[in-house]
Amino acid sequence: MTNPKKPLVIFQNCILRPQHFAKEIFPNPTTLTILPTQKWAITGTHKTRFLEALAGRYTAVPAESRSYPFLEKSVWPASVTSLVTFATDIKPAYLSARYESYREPEDVDLATFLKKSLGSATDGKSPEEQMQVYESVVKRLGLEPLLSQWIVTLSNGQMRRARIARGLLSSPKMLLADEPFLGLDPVSTSTLSQLLGELAPAPQVILGLRAHEPVPDWVSHVAVIDESGLIKGGTRDEVRANLQGLLDRRTSIFIDRSYNFKAAKLLPRIRTGIDSIIDIDYITIAYKGNVVLKNLKWTVRRGERWHLRGNNGTGKSTLLSMITADHPQSWNSKIRLFNEPRKVGRQNYFSINKDIGHASPEIHAIFPSTLTAFQTVSTGFTVGSFLPPSSASHVAGILNKEEQNKRIHGLLEYFNVNPETLFSDLTLNDQKLALFMRAIVKNPEILILDEAFSGMNDESIFRCKQFVDGWGGTVIAIGHVEDEIPICGKYIRLHGGENLAEQGDVENSVL
Repeated sequence: MTNPKKPLVIFQNCILRPQHFAKEIFPNPTTLTILPTQKWAITGTHKTRFLEALAGRYTAVPAESRSYPFLEKSVWPASVTSLVTFATDIKPAYLSARYESYREPEDVDLATFLKKSLGSATDGKSPEEQMQVYESVVKRLGLEPLLSQWIVTLSNGQMRRARIARGLLSSPKMLLADEPFLGLDPVSTSTLSQLLGELAPAPQVILGLRAHEPVPDWVSHVAVIDESGLIKGGTRDEVRANLQGLLDRRTSIFIDRSYNFKAAKLLPRIRTGIDSIIDIDYITIAYKGNVVLKNLKWTVRRGERWHLRGNNGTGKSTLLSMITADHPQSWNSKIRLFNEPRKVGRQNYFSINKDIGHASPEIHAIFPSTLTAFQTVSTGFTVGSFLPPSSASHVAGILNKEEQNKRIHGLLEYFNVNPETLFSDLTLNDQKLALFMRAIVKNPEILILDEAFSGMNDESIFRCKQFVDGWGGTVIAIGHVEDEIPICGKYIRLHGGENLAEQGDVENSVL
């Protein structure tokens, strides 16, 4: 039971620690009151830690310095709070499973995915009551038409709604959504934002936003958090100057120009040769009669930078999978890499991908957590495997082992990532950096950056962009936030279905 007239959370000179005697999370004590009539967003460099504190994690010192007055005293706050971080908790099948009928054990339909949470999430309710909760949540989030669809086929926006649904199945009193709009196109962002805004007061919703993300209109209050703790909390007008300060800090991060010189020494100059890198000649892709790409004609030339655009679900991942030969329908002579028609027996998956570097959310989701940062980057020298190379043969004799190691250490030093740290122990920012380095380490002919910079901090984004800008290779980038993609000269926009793709120069277009 809750009392709608009492504050949701009160922090009063609160010191937060992982354990009672451990070092504090923030050096400054926190004082903040959140009322049930207010709709809050948390932003700043350390917003996630504050959301975790709101969810009842960390030890409050003294104990009474953090309280939840709207709850009955017998209710433990963490048991009625749902923190949804949108980091994937299922391992996607190989990319081919997205496009045909191949299935992995983890590949379940949406109904099964949601119902897995029913048992523990709705303890104390009868089976009939559990199903009532389930049906109510599914209807509320507009998921009914998707229940029979496999998880791996859901778009980013659909998967966000599915994860929120799982969070709601426990009937939480407070839903904390950290970066719910990460990687979403503007249409999906608007739809999800409206949905979250309409959920309160059952449950109360608090958002975690990145510094550059617009604050939804329905949010009334904002708290700004940095490494020291709470900088300011109040109405949008009261924190306007602080929000502008975050943006100013973000755009004015100074990157030493000596990095350009250092980057130029890390990778050799791009090889000269065939001008045409990728040729796709009027290809159509359909699944069970549903057209995804129609009569696509696309040519990518050496050194060009392309921004691959389109709303979630319009075929961007399908197009990339045609290039990388992950798609079952990619073995088609209408697809040519380096002027060689794609043909079984003439090429194979390994010969195609030896010239491609790739960073994507799918790779991140299934990447082994037990490798060190050094080993993670070293797997960029292998093809079709997450195992570190055992010899220089994986790079077709281009580099010997000593040269490989020198390049890896150079990249890790440039991006300031500890080579001995396990992938699982790296921050999200450093995991993304490690996978970017993995994509670039072999100096590929084609670099595919699929949301590669999303989730990085501002300095890392700027440094990665600067690195790519100074590198002469061919780039295909996906990203819905302009600040999170390298500078591109051309774009191709997919519209999905029977609609034809649109192409042109970036300077004459609108993102």
